[in-house]
Amino acid sequence: MIPPANRGADFWLLWIYKLWIGGQSPMVDIFIVDDQGPEATAMLQALYSRSGESAREHLKQVQERGSAKFMENYYVGYGHASIGDCGSTTLFVEGLSILACKALQDNPLYSGQESSTRYVDFSKQAIVDPINTPASKAILDQWMGFYLSSLGPLDAFLKKKFPMGDGEKERVWTNAIQARGFDILRGFLPAGIISQLAWSTNMRQAADKLHLMRHHPLTEVRDIADGCLKALREKYPSSFGHKDYADTEAYLAKTASKTNYLDARFFLDNQPDRSFVSTVNNQALEAGERDVIEGRPARTNLPRYLDSYGQYTCTFDLDYGSYRDLQRHRNGVCRIPLLTGERGFHDWYLSALPEDLQTKARALVDELYEAIDSLNCRDEDKQYLYPLGAKVRCQTVYTLPQMVYVIELRAQNTVHSTLRDVMHWMHHEMVQRHPHLTLHTDLAPSKFDIKRGTQTIFKRDEFNQEVAP
Repeated sequence: MIPPANRGADFWLLWIYKLWIGGQSPMVDIFIVDDQGPEATAMLQALYSRSGESAREHLKQVQERGSAKFMENYYVGYGHASIGDCGSTTLFVEGLSILACKALQDNPLYSGQESSTRYVDFSKQAIVDPINTPASKAILDQWMGFYLSSLGPLDAFLKKKFPMGDGEKERVWTNAIQARGFDILRGFLPAGIISQLAWSTNMRQAADKLHLMRHHPLTEVRDIADGCLKALREKYPSSFGHKDYADTEAYLAKTASKTNYLDARFFLDNQPDRSFVSTVNNQALEAGERDVIEGRPARTNLPRYLDSYGQYTCTFDLDYGSYRDLQRHRNGVCRIPLLTGERGFHDWYLSALPEDLQTKARALVDELYEAIDSLNCRDEDKQYLYPLGAKVRCQTVYTLPQMVYVIELRAQNTVHSTLRDVMHWMHHEMVQRHPHLTLHTDLAPSKFDIKRGTQTIFKRDEFNQEVAP
């Protein structure tokens, strides 16, 4: 085995592992390259398809020819789109609304993080207002006025309702109380509130997603798509020179309104508040897979091949804030609902407030819903003014493994109560249809849990201080 130091200064091997397989096969050489740029990494992988030489030799070609020139000739120039899958980058987008975050994340291949309304104080954040009239500003000011004025009273109310227990760390308890308060008051944050996100993606996925976003009904989203493409073209000009086709652009523009939002037109007039439809035949499932679906250990996923047995289509009402948590599951289909006032406001956010704030909040919701409805503008733009506590009609389409994963993960006590309620409903529907299916679902009623106070990011020494007995 040749030590890394002798392999050449131009090639950094972070980890090398040699393995004999069965004592007869040629020696397997495993190494990691992550100190090269995305285009160079893409070229290294692409050359495997045209050469049997080692990537060590390919790296010399990258350095001699330049990765940008290769991408220009073989990726964009000749349409080898799979090469774009091999080079990854990360975009950081700040100063965009929660609505725009959802649009960018509406992608089964999205990987990244967004600011959490459960842990971040949004009281000082700006708000995107595409309507930009005195009436729209007044509505946003009233939502934020209630949010700001309620932080202190609600904190005092929660500390009295959930006093610190014996042996509990004060800072952890304080963090948990604060998280609970944010859980409640997030319902009154307008969807136009500013957030930020990170997006890790390969080059092809970035180009495809941003191309679609350029036809989004929200001006803000279209501007973000243009901005991301501009930044990527400046950084990787050879990888983002894709040609646009008039027929494709016209088609994308025509279908944009249906592609981007799930609204009332997709449902029957008599659509029930909750419906559960399955194409999975339990008799066939148990005949062939009972040994697989029964007795599965906790924290273990069902094998993906079970996708072939069919799907579950679930339709239900949920507040927009908790919909955002559900959208984080990229497998399956969970379209963005159009945010309106048609479904009302989720009562959980109201009932969690102290009595005096409840009265103010109910009156405020009625007043501002009416004010938003009376504005003379597009429904898409009105979304910025509706609060995260507004109920929307959601629909998910999952296979069996996807369904089980989402139910078990989103039924945990640390998950927001409104989403847990939907997960418990899904659990009972699944049990009725599949009595031999093992589900590890937390069905206990939601309760205040001080563990919420440790669900943040600490330095190692700070974390040890927080969790130490």
